Amino acid sequence: MSDSEPQASGEKDVEPQAPAASPDTIVLWTCQAPVVVETIRRDGVTHVKREYVERKYGDAAWSFEVAYGFFRQGAERIVPRPAEAESAIWAYRREAYAYPTPGYYSLMLEVPRDQCVLFDLRVWNKILSLHYVGESRKEERAFEHELERQGVKQPSELFSTPYYPVLKRKVTDSWQRLFNSAEGCDDDYVQAGLWEIRSEWVKHCVRLEEV
Repeated sequence: MSDSEPQASGEKDVEPQAPAASPDTIVLWTCQAPVVVETIRRDGVTHVKREYVERKYGDAAWSFEVAYGFFRQGAERIVPRPAEAESAIWAYRREAYAYPTPGYYSLMLEVPRDQCVLFDLRVWNKILSLHYVGESRKEERAFEHELERQGVKQPSELFSTPYYPVLKRKVTDSWQRLFNSAEGCDDDYVQAGLWEIRSEWVKHCVRLEEV
């Protein structure tokens, strides 16, 4: 990643060309703050600290920490986690899904497949909401009815109170489906968790215009 790659806000940029297809790599997109790009340029690599989640989500951080903690434990069994990486970095197969933010940088990455954990972002969104992940919508509705039968108004109650250990375990067990959810998934919905971004993975980097 050279110093000339990030461009100033408002500069014209040529349309990035995806690297040639390779069975060993995958092209992903991510949007990152200037400090992240500066770290990559200075150190050749960047990682995420868990305190970032707490700062970003404030009072709701506890529920995100439940989901992120689950992801960390499952993902590091697939891709070994460096000690410096306390949380995952999100990337996407589609540039539009990378949450483009004015003043941030849009990065196109070519990542070795054995360095990323792929999954269906729709499944991940259910986990972020602490919902049960069924093999079908019918199975999920049946679980919702079970919650209603036992007087549970919101799935988050399973995690914020100690009263439903069996139901809570059913939910967390169902989340394991995340790790094979990318199989046969349309690229529009493929998300990736990375433990790091290395400078050699960055194939295109441009700063997004500020409003």
